[in-house]
Amino acid sequence: MGNKIPGVAAGRGAKPNGQPRPNKRIQDYMRPQTRFERLRNKLESVPRMKLYIGVMFASWLFLTAIVGLTPSHFGIFGLRDGPGYRVGDVAQVDEFATRAVSYEDPAATGLARNEAANAVDEIYRRDEAIPGQVAEDSRAFFARVAEIRRGDAPEGEKVAQVLDTSPFNMTEATARSLVFLGEEDFRDVERYSIENLTELYELTAVAEDGVSEIPASDVIRISEARNRLTEAGERDASGETGSLIESLSRGLLQPNYVIDRRATEAARTQAEAAVEPVQSTVQPGELVVARGELLDREDVAKLDALGNTGETDNPWRMLLGVALIVAAQIWMARYFLERFGRQMIQVGGAAKLVLAASLVVLFTVVARLFMLLSLPAYTIPLAGLSILGTILLGPRLMFLIVVVSSVNIGIIAGSDFLLAAALLISSGFAIYTVVRVGSRDQLLRAGVIIAVVTAVVTFAISLVGGATFPVALWQGVLGLINGVLSLMIAMVLLPVLENTFNLLTPMKLLELSDPGSQLLQKLLRRAPGTFSHSMQVGVMSENAAKRIGANAMLARVGAYYHDIGKMEHPAYFIENQIGYTNPHNALSPTLSAKVIKRHVKDGIEIGRNWGLPQEIIDIIAQHHGLTRIEYFYRKALEENPEGTVRESDFRYSSGRPKSKEAGILMIADTVEATVRSLPKPTPKRIEEVIQDTISRKLEDGQFDESDLTLREIHEVGEAVRESVIGFLGPRIEYPQEAQGTGRKKQPVKSAARAGDDSSLSATGGPVPGKESL
Repeated sequence: MGNKIPGVAAGRGAKPNGQPRPNKRIQDYMRPQTRFERLRNKLESVPRMKLYIGVMFASWLFLTAIVGLTPSHFGIFGLRDGPGYRVGDVAQVDEFATRAVSYEDPAATGLARNEAANAVDEIYRRDEAIPGQVAEDSRAFFARVAEIRRGDAPEGEKVAQVLDTSPFNMTEATARSLVFLGEEDFRDVERYSIENLTELYELTAVAEDGVSEIPASDVIRISEARNRLTEAGERDASGETGSLIESLSRGLLQPNYVIDRRATEAARTQAEAAVEPVQSTVQPGELVVARGELLDREDVAKLDALGNTGETDNPWRMLLGVALIVAAQIWMARYFLERFGRQMIQVGGAAKLVLAASLVVLFTVVARLFMLLSLPAYTIPLAGLSILGTILLGPRLMFLIVVVSSVNIGIIAGSDFLLAAALLISSGFAIYTVVRVGSRDQLLRAGVIIAVVTAVVTFAISLVGGATFPVALWQGVLGLINGVLSLMIAMVLLPVLENTFNLLTPMKLLELSDPGSQLLQKLLRRAPGTFSHSMQVGVMSENAAKRIGANAMLARVGAYYHDIGKMEHPAYFIENQIGYTNPHNALSPTLSAKVIKRHVKDGIEIGRNWGLPQEIIDIIAQHHGLTRIEYFYRKALEENPEGTVRESDFRYSSGRPKSKEAGILMIADTVEATVRSLPKPTPKRIEEVIQDTISRKLEDGQFDESDLTLREIHEVGEAVRESVIGFLGPRIEYPQEAQGTGRKKQPVKSAARAGDDSSLSATGGPVPGKESL
């Protein structure tokens, strides 16, 4: 090495690059939980009674404060003498100054403080962590380049990989030189580049060229630092090696004389605080504000100084009345939840209860803001609450919320119960309109209808109140604005609340039904056979659900995700074993059954991690019920004719289907898997499979906890049969006697009445590794 920068230090050894790879399962299937998902988990873990009491008390407290409190209540704390004016209010009368008074001019004070803060220069500091980080990043870069050089990729691709790896904007010529440079020269480039950077940082700090003032002794600008690195590179080596050392050390250089934002902010805050408030004066007889004038900050400051804060009243009796009314509303809500809670909040009760209380408080706050800002009361968008609540919480609970909110808004508006009636009627109609909305396009059309109806209702209520025809027409226009504003609020908040509270809505189901979603694509790549099976079962379940009036979209989406747990061990399921050896051949029957059953628990875990709604999680958990994995159970009996075989080791344990959709999926899932194994699936054989499947499920009690009736189960079987035949197309019924063999075709029967249908072959014999998907 030639003459170096004074104070040269020996090159440090590279930090090991090898880091343990993350668990493939976590990396491929899982994702970190969001803040809202963690919050939902905490909510669900709170004891129900404790949660109900807490929500009711918080709702009572917030609603009483929002509806009953006025600015005059704060006079007891010495904050104001009365209701007072606020910025944005409209002056009701001409206000004149009765005496000379000085006041703090907020506009002038704010301007002076901004000027003082802007006059403070930015404070810089030397960041001691950057040199080490630069050295570490440089070693990592050279290690990656060395790996690329040793690779088998074509030369052009190696150059492209080096360009992609570079932490700075490297030229193609430099990347090409790195790829084709000799090994010894490459090591010299790495060593000299890192040493030059290290020596430079030890001697001085590096600042950006844009820094206005820097210390002359121990800080240099980045342009000068790059010149020093160029000189050092020329001394280290010549030719291509020297050029590479120069180019790489200059590119890897980072400033370590940076802005100390905390100190700068503190200095500017201190400068602002040092500025005394700017005082202005109002002369006696001066017109402070004129009637009808919109008040700004300076006007309010003048009025406060003069004491013209409005009439003083005693609103405490009104606050007591509001507290009692809100308490009665909370008690009524409690009765409704006890009486109709199962129908109102079937799944995700904690999240829905918190959401319901939050929506009531939110829209009451919106109403209060409308009053404070002197906006027309008939534009308060309560119909937006109806739209959101009906889709997220259901119409029954929503109607209770609308009644409570309408009464509270009437109180806020000065006991204007004509306004409360208008809001109640229009919001009730909104509930009726959106109760069957299934897509965002339908929601948009429903919103237009709601806006028109709100306009008509507002016009009619105005006539009832004695308004003239022109005034009533203007009120109708305000009602139209109300409807449009409600729709806009609902369209904006709906996806936010869907994801925050993980509630299943028709729109959410449409999003989950997209086969291109990230989770379904992972299933397609990892277990393509399972993906194909899930898609077909989805169509079958949807048709069957439509036949009996169940939730067809939920049945289809539940079928799409019911086997996502098979991504963990896809090769253990026969639909994914194309071209692979059956791994069950090396396992005991008990262990094979454990692996097969595991996909349900894995599916629940993956579904929860990906934030699937609880309704989908329930379908994943219940789609096998408590059925027995027949093939491995029989195999265990054959291997242990005199031993003890526990039947519970071969049964699923996640519970029987508790909804119509889960029961439909159980039938469709089993039938599709069994028909798939038929060598000649004629319509007659398919019908035998379906009849046999339903009979054995009924005898095994798998539908005992679902809402399916025997008639509906029969209808489901018919719909599934039509779907399967539609998938397979027309088939020829083969004769019972096979040609040339003299053997008769075996009937489609199960060898065990309480078994898992898809664990059996088309002839009733077991299919190794086959399990209901």
